[in-house]
Amino acid sequence: MSTQKWLLLPLVAVAGLVLRQQLASSGPAENRPTAHQVIQEDVESVFVTYGAGTGRSLLQDDENDKHKDELVKQLVAKLNRTALDPVPSKPEERCALTQGTWCMQYHMQEPVQRYNPPSYDKDCPNECNGVGRCNHETGQCHCPAGWGGSDCTQPRKRACHHMGADKRDAGWHNLTHWSHTRCAGVCDDNIGMCYCPPDTKYGRREAADPRLPPIQAGRPLFMCTPGTDKDGKKVEWGGTPYEDMFGESGWCNADKPKFRCPCRVDGLSGTLCDAPLEQTCANQCSGHGDCNLGFCKCHKGWYGVDCGLRRKGVYLTDGDQVTSKPWMQGVITPAVAPEDPPMTPYRRRPYVYVYDMKSEFSTDLWQYRIEAAHCVYRRFDTKNKTLWAGYNAYAAEPLLHELFLTSEHRTLDPEEADFFYVPISFACLFEVYGWNAIPRWPAKVHGTRSYGAAMMQLEAMKWIAETFPYFKRNGGKDHIWFMPHDEGACYVWKDIWPGVMLSHWGRMDMPHASQTGYGQDNYSMPVRHKDQPVNWLDHTSKAHPCFDPKKDLVIPAFKPPSAYRESPYMGSKVGQKRDTLAFFLGDLRMEPGKDPHCQYSRCLRQRIYNISTEGKWKETHNILYGDRNAVGKHDYSKQLASSTFCFVLPGDGWSPRFEDAVLHGCIPVIIMDQVQAIFESILDVASISIRIPEAEISKIPQILKAVPADKIAKMQEGISRTWQRFRYIKLKMIIEDARKVLAGHVSANDGSAPKNLGAAYSVSKQDDAFATIMQWLYSRIPDATGKPLAPAQAAVLPAASGGATGAAATA
Repeated sequence: MSTQKWLLLPLVAVAGLVLRQQLASSGPAENRPTAHQVIQEDVESVFVTYGAGTGRSLLQDDENDKHKDELVKQLVAKLNRTALDPVPSKPEERCALTQGTWCMQYHMQEPVQRYNPPSYDKDCPNECNGVGRCNHETGQCHCPAGWGGSDCTQPRKRACHHMGADKRDAGWHNLTHWSHTRCAGVCDDNIGMCYCPPDTKYGRREAADPRLPPIQAGRPLFMCTPGTDKDGKKVEWGGTPYEDMFGESGWCNADKPKFRCPCRVDGLSGTLCDAPLEQTCANQCSGHGDCNLGFCKCHKGWYGVDCGLRRKGVYLTDGDQVTSKPWMQGVITPAVAPEDPPMTPYRRRPYVYVYDMKSEFSTDLWQYRIEAAHCVYRRFDTKNKTLWAGYNAYAAEPLLHELFLTSEHRTLDPEEADFFYVPISFACLFEVYGWNAIPRWPAKVHGTRSYGAAMMQLEAMKWIAETFPYFKRNGGKDHIWFMPHDEGACYVWKDIWPGVMLSHWGRMDMPHASQTGYGQDNYSMPVRHKDQPVNWLDHTSKAHPCFDPKKDLVIPAFKPPSAYRESPYMGSKVGQKRDTLAFFLGDLRMEPGKDPHCQYSRCLRQRIYNISTEGKWKETHNILYGDRNAVGKHDYSKQLASSTFCFVLPGDGWSPRFEDAVLHGCIPVIIMDQVQAIFESILDVASISIRIPEAEISKIPQILKAVPADKIAKMQEGISRTWQRFRYIKLKMIIEDARKVLAGHVSANDGSAPKNLGAAYSVSKQDDAFATIMQWLYSRIPDATGKPLAPAQAAVLPAASGGATGAAATA
């Protein structure tokens, strides 16, 4: 090799090292060159420029030295264009705008060696009848919908509304009342789902062994009800002509029916609802089980709600489905806690044990949901392509469950746990409650949705206390509950209240009453029934506030990266010019009869709209405010990124407007008295937002225009240093979505990665919302458990890079 090449290679190597450290953040692997390719291309150009065998040495030629320096500068510049700036590494940088000592406490703890996880080997009775899932830690069976008892042999049915003994309706004219689960065909009474009857060509035909799948699943009749019977007599609870459903050319008989019932059940697609799809389960059963509408039937030797745990003696590759189902690769996040031997050598507290909950409080609700997009944050579509489920206000519930299951903070040894996470399907119950008489607690009491959820949570707590010794050990203070409902933890039972409440709603006033405009969610309504002899309000909302900042935390709702695709932090140039002073787009409920008492949003959205219209805010102040009829069909992400201020107003309780603002670099304008915003108890939210009292909404334009330009710039800088804490990114599907968004902007920008402040976090897993929760929980260990924190250490591990795993990625 020539002298010139030897002298240049160390410089190229330095540039290459920078690139290798950062290139993982620059977009999907399939859309970017590798570090080797980039360096090799530039090295070859260097060799061509200088040639070989010239007989000249760079050390002897000042002119060549000058050219060499210039070439290396160009090379480094090109390499830097392809990579993002490094994320902060020092604890004091990572703890920017935090309040208190929680963040530094977490980072200054000394990481400890991760040891092999405990393995369990308990058998379950009767092998759970071949239908259930054995928990080899407890020896208990977890049964799918339709089955119960200690060994999953007992029937546990969910009949359709007004169902007779033959699983058909007990008489179309005997009852005129409509219900979601009233069935004109035959009922799958395991989950309360309706299908074409077995005497039609495409009817449901059950197998002789009820444990087996049906011989023919049948076309679904969900939300498809008859308007007439076969004789033409009107059916009061339906609306579709009999012939369209059951005639020769109808839905249940024709190969190409002239009428089609909706296909909304999970696992099927197509105009005839006959194209099978992968169904949605927690972490997709980790590739070690079969998903049945949310219930994982684990392969032999695997267990857990996501089949992510191995029985003693089972190998990691036993029963792996990912090879045969490649579409699952993009949605399965490898779990850290079961690694044996550990691939992540170090770990940090807090250690969190995740309960494998009884089906009644968890997977039953998923199996009952009927609507494929309910209760989930992702789903499978045509050809098993994975999609976000669309807008699901409660999407953080299944998301958090997967995050805890796969987290490096999870422990499989409950004896060492600092906290216990209780993953009940609280929000999912809201999607199915009222559709059917099951589930309800007590069985015959039908109150509001908030009552039903509170009763389910109470029964879940009783089951935990009876099954495990840990709840009573600290009076439940070390148990974590997520309350995603609009009004958060306002109505949890006082026996549960000592625990850690995660919610989206930080309402502080006490006493308090429900402010929802939707009666079914009103937690202040009394329930009177012989099976509910006590006043439930005395044990819930009247016994405690909605939020206690000393023990609880207001956490972000889930937004996939594509929802903030035009954010400057994701590489978009839209935010370079913020030409709208302030912006709000959302539901106003101004239509006659929709909200007659103006309860929704405390009547704030409506009052501000009326004031803005009268004051011509759009024309006079460049403030866009209203619903789509008033504001127009703007691209929501682009408009947020184009605005200086964004309004944060309540809905029926919480609304994800704070996240929308911060994720786009827009300064939040908080208008909701006595309500803490997300992370307001642990971050200096006041330095990155404006708070306007409800009584001063008429002064909004004057208040915003009075904010000095230097203060706006400082707030925007603060947001750029903390925005990553308001989004979740640690699951595989989310990080891939982020990489896709970033790659699109890089491609549109001639290959340049964004260099604006905050963009370093675009695809970094470091210090996201879940990591923030974990870091804060560490500081809560003494109060929740009585355990002391370890003495702070001066040395810390390196910061995590965008795609890092192992010790550096612990939070």
